[in-house]
Amino acid sequence: MQVCIAYSRFWTGLALISINHKGENEMTGNFIGIDFGTTNTSVVMILKDQYGERIKLLGENGEFPFASLLSIDYNNKVQIGNEVKKNRDSLAEVGQVVSSFKTLLGTNNKLRINNNEFTPVEVVTKYLECLKSFILKTHSVDISEAVFSFPVDFSPEARTELREAAKMAGIKVNNLISESTAAYLATRESTKGLSRVMVIDWGGGTLDISILEIEGSIVKETTVYGEKIGGDDIDKELAERIHSQFNLKIDDKSNCVQFNEMSYEQRDKMISACERAKIEISEDGEDYLLTIRNYGKYGTKTLMISNDMFSDIVKPIIRNKVLNAIDIAMNRAEVSKGSIDAVIIAGGSSNLRPFADAIENVFGIEKIIRPEKFQFISAQGAAMMPLIGGKFKLNDDIGIVLSDESIFPLFRKNIDGVGSKGDTHTFSLVEDSPDAHFIITNGNGRIVYGKVDIPTKGFLKERLIVNSSIDFDQIARISIKSDSVPDEYKNNSVEISKLTYYLNPQDSFS
Repeated sequence: MQVCIAYSRFWTGLALISINHKGENEMTGNFIGIDFGTTNTSVVMILKDQYGERIKLLGENGEFPFASLLSIDYNNKVQIGNEVKKNRDSLAEVGQVVSSFKTLLGTNNKLRINNNEFTPVEVVTKYLECLKSFILKTHSVDISEAVFSFPVDFSPEARTELREAAKMAGIKVNNLISESTAAYLATRESTKGLSRVMVIDWGGGTLDISILEIEGSIVKETTVYGEKIGGDDIDKELAERIHSQFNLKIDDKSNCVQFNEMSYEQRDKMISACERAKIEISEDGEDYLLTIRNYGKYGTKTLMISNDMFSDIVKPIIRNKVLNAIDIAMNRAEVSKGSIDAVIIAGGSSNLRPFADAIENVFGIEKIIRPEKFQFISAQGAAMMPLIGGKFKLNDDIGIVLSDESIFPLFRKNIDGVGSKGDTHTFSLVEDSPDAHFIITNGNGRIVYGKVDIPTKGFLKERLIVNSSIDFDQIARISIKSDSVPDEYKNNSVEISKLTYYLNPQDSFS
């Protein structure tokens, strides 16, 4: 115990691949990676035996990811995936279809389905149970253990609840890895010899960006950055735009209903129709005739969605959200676009033509790497984790600001990391003060991770005890307590989730 002074104030079917690298361990068996997404969920298995390593897409209808959709009918029959997507309207008549439930993890929101209340964990559990059962029945693969990928901005609570839902579904989460870093691991053969790689993973609900420094076999996350913006937001904005067009054509404006005043079922029907329109326009670049039937009081309506209308919605999102996020990530990493050797693009929303055009315009088409099975690469990278080996270690110090403005390290870069438990440290005040102010920062103090204020008894009259750890959800947890203050102030904690790590396959894998 140390006394310190506190400052008071992815391939088709089953194919042989080569992912062996010198220094990687010789584990054998089946290794599962799961990319549980807002819109789609991908599952990949890597089988390693005496014949080498083979990769299999555990998809739906061959090589397609599972739609992240769940329906529960009035008899409590549960269905998931593309069957729900294909029969969405008819299933909505005999129950309820639920989408984007991943985004509710880590919140206190509950879902009302068929007049019953469900927590997000319960809904995700049902989805993963069906996923596990389908893969066992269709592919004869038991996904009882897996590595999951997660969005960069996934909160500590969301990570905990994902692990809880998986456990309840009979899936042990062996590890977690950020979606963008996982995408790099699955495509690293194509970036051999490069020093700096950016990964842009744009899915249905989130945008994840990683800037990685490559030194031999060592992968270092210089910056990870995420935004809650994705294809679902485009679908919703398009739906609202079309709904407003319907209202413009109503003579009696008193009969107009705002989109957010429509029932959940009707909003879902419109958003689903807009998702289909988005995909069709993105694929062929032609206008799309949208028809929506039994749309509440509006009945059956049709509207021609022009490529121009679609671009008017998508391009501002790309300009104001996506490109801005890229700038933020580069600024945090203190790198220029010219210093980026390659850009890997992944995720379902990266298939949008305006997105591809924008990224090519920024970085140059020669730097763009687009994997053939881009919707599976995060799951593939997650499955590769045990084979690659290595332990995630911190890319920066984490410490407490002291009274002399120096930073006392709780965790040290390149030494501590996932699975580390810090020493217990005892702090005291340097002067009489009604409270002690703990400021948790990175190594140079530029990033403030959190602040804790604890009422005190005064100068040298108590001990303020700090304990810290980094769990396998890649969350640093720092707790501070005092035995001389009321119970409600005895234990205060800071949870830090947006950390950067480096992975060295030479390190033992935990």
